[in-house]
Formats: sequence, structure tokens, C-alpha cells
Amino acid sequence: MKKFTYPLSDSDIVTLTNALTVMMNTLPDSDLAPQDVIDNSIYYGEQAFYTLSTHNLQISRNQISALFVALQIADGIISGEVPADEESKKICQNSLFSIRKLLSVFEDYFEA
Repeated sequence: MKKFTYPLSDSDIVTLTNALTVMMNTLPDSDLAPQDVIDNSIYYGEQAFYTLSTHNLQISRNQISALFVALQIADGIISGEVPADEESKKICQNSLFSIRKLLSVFEDYFEA
């Protein structure tokens, strides 16, 4: 896996922390993934949330994976494929363009 070098802006960080919040509210009670994937996503998602909230951009690969899962869930909520409460839907809709932009960045990262 290549090094994550995309320069995250303050707006990107807000979008990612919002996506993580939505993921942590949506994922635990879902059957979207096997339980071990859910557990890892939540564990590393919590770490990523803390890392980003302190403006530390030294993000581990596991945290990057959790961020990617969070963006995928947020995109699924926007498209109606992932069920979510109204607050989560609103958060995702308000960040639609940022979520899609970052999702593309993370997809490129994981393809290499």
C-alpha cells in the first residue's frame, strides 16, 4: 500500500470527522459487514477521530481504512442504500460534494 499523501484541508477534516460520527452511530447495530470488520472500523475510527480532532495528520493505515469505511457508509446513506436516522442523513447531505471528493481520493489510495 502506498503512503497517504493527500493534503487534507480543514474542510476535509470536518467532513471526515462527520463521516466518522455517522459511521459510529450507524455501524454498531447494522449487518452491513461481518462483526470483526465492524469492530475494527469502530476501534480505528475512534482513533482517527481523535487524531484528526487534534489536527495531527499522522494517520495510520488502519485509521485510513476506517476513514474509507466511514466515507463509504456516508455515500451509501446519501444514495439511500444504507439506512440511517434523519440526523445522519442531514449530516451526509450537507457534505455531499466533500464526501464524494474524498471518497475518490481514498478509492485511488486503496487501488494502488
